[in-house]
Amino acid sequence: MDINDIFPEGLDFTEAYDLLEPVAIYILGMALYALFIFKFYQFVSSRDIFELDVSKYEESRFHALRVFLHIILYAGKYLLVFPVVAFFWFAVFTVFLSFLAPDRQFSDILLVAMAVVGTIRISAYVTEDLSRDLAKILPFAVLGIFIIRVSLFNTSESLEVLKQANDNRELILYYLGFTIALEFSLRFVSAVVEKTRSVLFGSRRTT
Repeated sequence: MDINDIFPEGLDFTEAYDLLEPVAIYILGMALYALFIFKFYQFVSSRDIFELDVSKYEESRFHALRVFLHIILYAGKYLLVFPVVAFFWFAVFTVFLSFLAPDRQFSDILLVAMAVVGTIRISAYVTEDLSRDLAKILPFAVLGIFIIRVSLFNTSESLEVLKQANDNRELILYYLGFTIALEFSLRFVSAVVEKTRSVLFGSRRTT
């Protein structure tokens, strides 16, 4: 038995290339998407976006000044950088939802995206395990729909929905402002709770 008996129609390099090219594209695309989601959900579900660590200045000269400048820089990051971060979160989840529900109004998609981001951020201050699970749901749902129902995955409809963003600039700004206010409120409440716990448990240990 020779190779012609096993493959009576013969082997053709061009046919193999035409067959394997879309497979390679699918694998590369899905791998890049999965890596992006992995990094994204870890980022959005993290409680402390920017770290505040003043302990590294304990042994340094001008300790008080360095700590003060570090705190100012930390606050500046939340005032200047966090709005950009929040907008990125909001935009990513809006895109995900537009692919999951292209028949919905853009204002409804913005509402759900805002609710998802807010829920993830609140959960992050309670337990990051829950926030990570919540942050995975929508991105992997999009991937699941693409894998199972690729023929029904209509990108043109989703892009048409996203084009309505320009007509909803005020709504986007309101939601972005709410996200920033929510984050500052969560950090304030978290700081108060941690300070209260340290005072209460500290006083119990001394008694």
